[in-house]
Amino acid sequence: MTKSRKIWLDVVRATAILCVVLCHSVEAFYRPVLLGQLQVSFPLWNIENLLFTVGRMGVPLFLATTGALILPRDYPDVSAFYKKSLLPLFLTTEIWIFFNYIFCCVIEHQTFNISRLLLEMLFLKSSSLSHMWYMPVILGCYIALPFLSRLLQTSTNLRQYSLLYILGIIIFFIIPTANVFFKEAITVIPVFRSQLDTGLWGSYYSFYIITGYLISKHQMLDRFKSQSLLFGIILAFVLNSTGQYYLYSHHYYQSAFLYWYSDFAIFLIGIFTFELLRRRYHNKAIIKFAPVIEYISRCSFGIYIIHKPILVVLQKYFNHFTTASVHIQMPALFFASLFGSLILLYPFKSVWKKAGVLLFHIK
Repeated sequence: MTKSRKIWLDVVRATAILCVVLCHSVEAFYRPVLLGQLQVSFPLWNIENLLFTVGRMGVPLFLATTGALILPRDYPDVSAFYKKSLLPLFLTTEIWIFFNYIFCCVIEHQTFNISRLLLEMLFLKSSSLSHMWYMPVILGCYIALPFLSRLLQTSTNLRQYSLLYILGIIIFFIIPTANVFFKEAITVIPVFRSQLDTGLWGSYYSFYIITGYLISKHQMLDRFKSQSLLFGIILAFVLNSTGQYYLYSHHYYQSAFLYWYSDFAIFLIGIFTFELLRRRYHNKAIIKFAPVIEYISRCSFGIYIIHKPILVVLQKYFNHFTTASVHIQMPALFFASLFGSLILLYPFKSVWKKAGVLLFHIK
C-alpha cells in the first residue's frame, strides 16, 4: 500500500463498495417482495433480508469515511477546497447524469426529452438511474463540510454538543423508525412529526459523517468492547428483521424504510461496523491482499458509477438469468457487475489516468 494512505480507510471503502454492489444485486429480486408484488418462502425471505441489510451498510460506511477523512482537516481557504474537491466531483456527476440519461434512452427505450435532461442535471429531478440519488446528497454535504470542520476544530469541548447530538438521533432516526409501524401496523398511535425546526442541524446523512469523524478523531466508542459492539450489530439486525417480517407477513407494504438510512438499526449496524473495522485495521502496517484492497478502494467511486448500468444490461439481455433460481441469480449478478466494473476501470486506473480522474474520480 502507498505509505501516505490509511490502510483501515481503504478497507472501509472497499467494504463499502462491495456492500453497495451486493445491495443492488439483491434489490433486483427483493424489491418486489418489499412492495407486496411477490411472495417468497420464509427461508428465501431470510436470505434476501440478510443480504439486503448487509448491502445497506455501504452508504453508512462511505459517509462515515467522508467524516473521518475531511472533517479533521483545516480549510483556511474554502474556495480552494471547492476547486480541488467539490468541482471535480460535480463535473463527474454531471457527465454521468448525461451518460445515464442517454443509456436509459437506448437500453430502456426512454423517450429523449431535453427539458427532463436539463432538470436532472440541475438536480431538480431524480436521475434516470436510481443509484445516482447519492450524488446530490454528497455534493450538498461537501458544500457545508469546510464550515462544519471549522466548528469542530475550534471546539475545545465537544461534550457541549451532546444534547444536540442526542436530539438529532431521536429526530432523525428513532422517530422515523417508529413511524414505519405507526403508518400502517399500529394505527391507533398517530405518526410522529417533530415540530422543531432542524434545518440548521443537517439531516441523518450529516449524522453519519459527524459520527465517522467522532469515531476516527476522538475514539467515540472506545468505552465499548468489541464483543459489545458485535452483540449490538446482531441485536439491531434481529430486531429490525423481526419488524420487517412482521410488516411483510401482515401485508403492510407502504413503507420499506426499515432498510433506509433513517432507520435506527441501520445507523447502529453501520456505525458499529465502521468502528470494528477501525479497530481491526487501524494499527496494521501490512494486511493480506493489500494491493487488491487499495485498487478497489481507489476505484470505489467508479465502481459505484458503472456497476448499475452493468446490472441493468445483464438483467435485460441475458435471459438465462431469469430462468435460474434466485440463489444463483443474486451471486451471479453480484460477481458479474463487480468484476465487470473492475475490468472496465483498469485502463482508466493504469493508462488513461486523466480520463480516470475526470470520469470516475479515481484517486
